[in-house]
Amino acid sequence: MGAKESRIGFLSYEEALRRVTDVELKRLKDAFKRTCGLSYYMGQHCFIREVLGDGVPPKVAEVIYCSFGGTSKGLHFNNLIVGLVLLTRGKDEEKAKYIFSLFSSESGNYVIREEMERMLHVVDGKVPDTLRKCFSEGEKVNYEKFRNWLFVNKDAFTFSRWLLSGGVYVTLTDDSDTPTFYQTLAGVTHLEESDIIDLEKRYWLLKAQSRTGRFDLETFGPLVSPPIRPSLSEGLFNAFDENRDNHIDFKEISCGLSACCRGPLAERQKFCFKVFDVDRDGVLSRVELRDMVFALLEVWKDNRTDDIPELHMDLSDIVEGILNAHDTTKFGHLTLEDYQIWSVKNVLANEFLNLLFQVCHIVLGLRPATPEEEGQIIRTLETDQIYTRN
Repeated sequence: MGAKESRIGFLSYEEALRRVTDVELKRLKDAFKRTCGLSYYMGQHCFIREVLGDGVPPKVAEVIYCSFGGTSKGLHFNNLIVGLVLLTRGKDEEKAKYIFSLFSSESGNYVIREEMERMLHVVDGKVPDTLRKCFSEGEKVNYEKFRNWLFVNKDAFTFSRWLLSGGVYVTLTDDSDTPTFYQTLAGVTHLEESDIIDLEKRYWLLKAQSRTGRFDLETFGPLVSPPIRPSLSEGLFNAFDENRDNHIDFKEISCGLSACCRGPLAERQKFCFKVFDVDRDGVLSRVELRDMVFALLEVWKDNRTDDIPELHMDLSDIVEGILNAHDTTKFGHLTLEDYQIWSVKNVLANEFLNLLFQVCHIVLGLRPATPEEEGQIIRTLETDQIYTRN
């Protein structure tokens, strides 16, 4: 289990390369370089997090790392390719050889029952009842007998179930990195395929700053604040984090940027509504409205010098005025539709939209759609001194 050399000797690097396309290999090399920098080695933690993901049991992940040839120094790129090809495009016969190698003796000629049971206790916490059939003729078995038993008992333990019963969801190229994914995103957003390709580069740079390896609030907050007020950072994060798993994936940031900057006004207003809907119940309560108005007034003061009536009004009066004019349900809150009607001609709401437009382009990496947009961003930078974090 703790071998320091690859247990996949039956599959060469040259053979593995024949099973991947040039495009896949290039993207894997680029992803490896982004993750590991100039090193030719990927550390165990990085391998488990970025390659295998959360769905693989930790003990299984550790064994896979070592069996691929991972050491304290790391896992070499060539060994990673061979391992990924085995997991994703390996034949059942090759996978059976791999599983046999995990349990086999140093010579690799046979599996000893006691050693296999010990490893299963470590990884699975138990030994399957069907294992006794594998060792019905003795305390050790060769590959042929092990293979015959394994193919009849594919669900016997975690490794066999994961490799032989359709449990592997690891792919050679993550779905979010494939050209078809770019095209799909372009089809469901207001972004061009070239926008999404550029965005991906920025996304990985931003994500690389994360202490946890995820683009979470801890990473997101300092990037956008300033110029976004700290009180709005979490709301903005939540507006991007559609599935509420506490981190922003590449699809979410693409869809969020599209909605915030490239969509029609109603879609941009909906994105802003999500920023202020802290409890995500689909309405803005009095408390949320009060926090929203306070934040919008601060945004105005940060970015504008011209005077507006709201600057001289009591906060509660502004909130009550909004509710009296736009609360169609009369329940003391604003629905999304109420908010959209209020925000269409409201200078505070529009100023916040402009601020988000700047942040999405300057900080989060959305490319201006037109020369006019680019000029607008440059002029805002010069006049408002919006600070970016690289």
